[in-house]
Order: sequence, then structure tokens, then C-alpha cells
Amino acid sequence: MTTPSPLLSHPGAVEAAGADAGVASHYGEPLREQRALAAGTAVVDLSHRGVVTVSGPDRLSWLNTLSSQQVTGLLPGESSELLLLSVQGRIEFDARVVDDGGTTWLIVEAAEAAPLAEWLNKMKFML
Repeated sequence: MTTPSPLLSHPGAVEAAGADAGVASHYGEPLREQRALAAGTAVVDLSHRGVVTVSGPDRLSWLNTLSSQQVTGLLPGESSELLLLSVQGRIEFDARVVDDGGTTWLIVEAAEAAPLAEWLNKMKFML
């Protein structure tokens, strides 16, 4: 990440290390924050990640043909993880996936976003 997250200026913010550098790993009370996340009452700063979007009415069925995960039943607001596979079944990318009912959002490491978008464009024949 080239620009640190503005959330690092919040009181108690502790910057993460390694691949997550540039965002806060917690804000002073990691156990309480973890419980809030598990309860669905907190958010995570993923501004250091890359995002590739796929839209269109066939997006979930198309991604289903390219991945290890059954995503055709993914409801708006739900999330999952998936492995995107080559035609030989080899893992090309791993991503977190969220759908909003009109667009599917693939969340990957920042350096993987452009290669993933390029790979998906090459896979359009799979429709």
C-alpha cells in the first residue's frame, strides 16, 4: 500500500505489519474488537486490498464455472471464499467474494488485482 489508511489516525490504532502494513490491525482492544466483528457490529479496513468487479446477469454462473466454490446461490450481502482455476484445474487466484445483487466483488491482494482482471478477460470464452 502506498498511502496509509486515514483510519490509522484514530485513537488507539496499531498499524499492521507485513502484507497488511498501512492499515490498523486493531484499535487498542483486539479481543473486544474481534467479538464485535464476529457479531457483525464492526468493520475491517481493507483499503490495502485490490478489488475486481464482475457485473451482468450471468456473473455468478460464469464465476461458478471458473472456481472451486459454488457461488450461484450467493445472496446479496453474503460473502465467501473461492479459488479461481485454470482449465486444467490448477489454482490461479484465491479471492474473497461478495455480491450485492448486481455486481460481484472479488477481493484479492493488491498486486493480484490487475493480473486477475486480465485473467478473467481471457476466460470470457467460458460463457
